[in-house]
Amino acid sequence: MENAFWNREKELETLCDWLAHEPRLGVIHGRRRLGKTSLLRHWLRGAAGCYIQATEGTPASQRTALAEDLQSVVPGFGEVIYPSWRALLDTLKRQWPAEAPVLVLDEFPYLAQSAPELPSVLQSMVDAPDAKRLPIVICGSSQRMMQGLVLDSDAPLYGRAQILLRLQPLPATEIRAALGLPNAVTAIEVYAAFGGVPRYWDLMRECRYTRAEEALEHLVFSPQGVLHDEAERVLRDEDAAALERAACELIGRGARRPSELAARLGVKDTTLAKPLRHLADLGLIERQAAYDFDSGRPVAGGRRAFYKLADPFLAMWYACVRPYLSGLNLGAETARQHAREAWTHHVAAVWEDACRQQWHRLRYQNVEWEPAGRYWASRESTGVEWDVVSLSSDRRHVFLGECKWMKDVTSSKVGAIIHALKNRQVPPLSGKTQVHLGLFLPTSGKLPPDMDGVVILDAARMLGTRLA
Repeated sequence: MENAFWNREKELETLCDWLAHEPRLGVIHGRRRLGKTSLLRHWLRGAAGCYIQATEGTPASQRTALAEDLQSVVPGFGEVIYPSWRALLDTLKRQWPAEAPVLVLDEFPYLAQSAPELPSVLQSMVDAPDAKRLPIVICGSSQRMMQGLVLDSDAPLYGRAQILLRLQPLPATEIRAALGLPNAVTAIEVYAAFGGVPRYWDLMRECRYTRAEEALEHLVFSPQGVLHDEAERVLRDEDAAALERAACELIGRGARRPSELAARLGVKDTTLAKPLRHLADLGLIERQAAYDFDSGRPVAGGRRAFYKLADPFLAMWYACVRPYLSGLNLGAETARQHAREAWTHHVAAVWEDACRQQWHRLRYQNVEWEPAGRYWASRESTGVEWDVVSLSSDRRHVFLGECKWMKDVTSSKVGAIIHALKNRQVPPLSGKTQVHLGLFLPTSGKLPPDMDGVVILDAARMLGTRLA
């Protein structure tokens, strides 16, 4: 079954605009399974360009395969043996037909890995005055290699790309409509399982799963599941070093502060700084720091910062699968039960993240709000924590929210939570700042939208309803 094309309208618009303005070189990158190939193929249906997917091999075999594939655009091109990449590309540029507006080389790192001179050859081709005769888009999933080829300041193609698209996971707001899920609670649960990765959504669609738990049992927890060892494949695709893989596992299992990570890995804090920074650059982990009410953003360089896995699927795998992997591989029911229990805690964490991520687009009380963060005071002072905090753009309002993920939402339970919320200490604020309190719940049921001065926000509102 062909992979679905999920919403990438902004990326399509960028590619079309690039092609219309004397294109030379475009670059698309991002981790595997985010839909780069689907995006390119969808674009080329309208652009009428030539798409080539590279494979691993020797330079000679790769040139032969590429030349044969190009015969559909340049007749007879594959009947010649090309002794070098320069010879192939120079010939291709001379013979490239005007009616084929662009050449797309997918999985470009495979070619560059076997022929290190290729990026420099491509650089000279892009720098040539007649480069627009053969516009090229290169695409790759190995972010480490793409950085070395394009993004690093000493890379051969650094500064040559007219567009540089890094595909990101799709937002939680897309998943309910994309998969036809019955309600917003199910959408949050499916997002907690598979994040915004289009290929994982494809698997949900192909297998006709409508519940996250069902999909996890068959696709992830089962030793025969296609995603059973997916997290290890993701890190292997990124060529993560042993220290980086170990750090990811520890972060996923709850050791999140740099000092704790260093101690458990048996290395110095300074030794760990570069691997953590690199994992963050790859989008595999993210740094979280306490919200600063003076600047309206997390504390830069705060010593109390910690790390978390950025992708919900990876976080789920390390929390629910890795600790019980041996038992799951043996088919032990106790291991599955432990995985299910860990899953409940994981969903709560993703719900909290989703509330922070979506808050800035809402206009609660017709106020323009800044992106939300977390707040926690040092244990030496109060130890107070707030899950969702945000200042208004005019700094006259502050929102403080608590996130709870529970299936059994009753007035008595919510009332007790609100009572505790209203008695929680408020962070130090300007005297002119108006404080708004909120409680995020999966469903609000028959609860009023406001209880004792605390606004109730549910999953349906956070995934698409604009607040007034």
